Amino acid sequence: MNSDEIKGAIRELITEIAEDMDVETEKITDSAHLIEDLELDSMALLEVLASMEKKFSITIPESEFPNLTSIDKCGETVEKYIGQKA
Repeated sequence: MNSDEIKGAIRELITEIAEDMDVETEKITDSAHLIEDLELDSMALLEVLASMEKKFSITIPESEFPNLTSIDKCGETVEKYIGQKA
């Protein structure tokens, strides 16, 4: 799975979660800040994290949580842990 495919999958996960919170889908861009731009709350962010771990069969340590601020950053983090899994 390449970077674009990973970010696309993450975008889909975030879109599903954001729609439940009435976030306008056009705001969901790769660089949009999940809290500041999309106004996701901590519960939504935990849902994003759990969804990414399940989708990609990885475990993301708590130390990475502050880095998960955008689709771009989430993609980088997922790639890092997919790489460690291989």
